[in-house]
Amino acid sequence: MDPRTADHSIEDVSRRLERQSQWMPAQLYYQFEELLSLHVDQSILNELYIALKKYDVLTDIERDERNESIQLLIDENGA
Repeated sequence: MDPRTADHSIEDVSRRLERQSQWMPAQLYYQFEELLSLHVDQSILNELYIALKKYDVLTDIERDERNESIQLLIDENGA
């Protein structure tokens, strides 16, 4: 299986979120956690996991763009 198309569990996403949380705005972090507490489709989990990939090494501009993408996923999926 191509690793870019691997399905990620809620636990995988939660662990990655926890590791990246110190670089994330607090409000976005809490909304992200709230979204994970809801039933989220597998495709959304995969997108969230990818959005957190290397989050800690992004430039401020890249992180702002990633935050916007994460916020859009949160807004569209009920948190």
